[in-house]
Amino acid sequence: MQLIWLRNDLRLHDQPAFRLAQARREPLAVVYILPEHWLLPDRHGLDRLGAAKARFLRQSLEDLDTQLRRSGLSLRVLCGDPVALLSRWHRRSEFRLITQSAQAPEEAEWLAALAGAGIDIETVENQTLFDAEQIAPLLADWPSSFTAFRHRVEAALEPPQPCAAVALSLTQGSVPLEAPPAWPDFSQTPASAFAGGERAGLEHLDGYLWRRRAIDHYRDSRNQLIGEDFASRLSAWLAWGCLSVREVWHQVRRYEARHGENDQRYWLRFELLWREFFHWSMRHFGQRLFCRDGLAAAPLPAPRFDEMHWRAWRESRTGVPMVDAGLRELVTTGYCSNRMRQNLASYFIHQLGLDWRLGARFFERHLIDFDIASNQGNWAYIAGAGQDPRQGRRFDLNWQLRRYDPALEHIRYWLPELGETDINDILAHQSGLRRLSGYPALLVPVPDIG
Repeated sequence: MQLIWLRNDLRLHDQPAFRLAQARREPLAVVYILPEHWLLPDRHGLDRLGAAKARFLRQSLEDLDTQLRRSGLSLRVLCGDPVALLSRWHRRSEFRLITQSAQAPEEAEWLAALAGAGIDIETVENQTLFDAEQIAPLLADWPSSFTAFRHRVEAALEPPQPCAAVALSLTQGSVPLEAPPAWPDFSQTPASAFAGGERAGLEHLDGYLWRRRAIDHYRDSRNQLIGEDFASRLSAWLAWGCLSVREVWHQVRRYEARHGENDQRYWLRFELLWREFFHWSMRHFGQRLFCRDGLAAAPLPAPRFDEMHWRAWRESRTGVPMVDAGLRELVTTGYCSNRMRQNLASYFIHQLGLDWRLGARFFERHLIDFDIASNQGNWAYIAGAGQDPRQGRRFDLNWQLRRYDPALEHIRYWLPELGETDINDILAHQSGLRRLSGYPALLVPVPDIG
């Protein structure tokens, strides 16, 4: 028998795991294992599965199960320790395991432990634009920056075409494991703008690219904080593998072939290359990206943990309206714009002085589009622990407010309690000249950096 163990590759299109299984024509079982430690809070009270994120995941699993049932198969969802569950199953009934390549050190440890238990494992590449064989020459002499990486790959590589869809006609294999614990009840979670699942992801891609042609203003609008189609918002489906990154890339290329190339359209592929850079950087540097100093040439300033600051951050009560609005959006919906994420990370690290890895964990809990390589890479980049010639990025929040929310559209939407407060009132509050009535006091000053 053969077993496909899905992780963040929850789709049937461009899915080499199913193509490989169909070619072998052996009975097939398909499982998703929710790691039980995702549900356990750490010492700062953070688990790894916030409500919005869990809802998106559950919808994605249900969508895939619905599609598999049309072919006489089903998706079994379990909760537990992946290594323990799969090893116990293999002792009862041997199988060949098909799963995606490890994206993070934890996954590499899982696969090594399963191989050590005698399980025959075949891995497939389905989270990246390029195959490992294409990237291997770069890994031997890893580029010092994203720009160097981009120049190399654009000059020499082209992402493979998505693999063709395959009609599944396999016998359902048995899963001799006990049922998982019940999921938490997320029925009261506020509705999100994102519906989980492969079909929802493909529908969104088609609408964004072909029907609304929103890519035509992507470069100009991508830094906005609020509005319809200011960004592609493909990230959640990409993160869970409901959408193939190669499918997105080649659809953009077809769009460019039909309508012409320009900077607006190219910039979406540019951002996909950032994602690719972070993924291969994590494979190259591994656990170093989870250390405080990361890839920094010299030790970073020691973080200081302040319980009051941490509590205010978690409650969206930092006293900085742009930050509080972004946090409220993130916790409520599981999403905020990339520009907002950079502002939040800069404030957390450089003004509150907290450990950047704690900020990354906070994002991990809440983001429905959490991607471990991109999340860790971006936080390290802001902190000065990543691959950045400038050794860290500190954002001027007063300038960011003037530039990206001058009419306070985003702030008023997420902080209605501020009423008719205008931007000058907020800037005066942040400079310490006068406090906003009924609003939390500043935790720390908000300086003009210049």
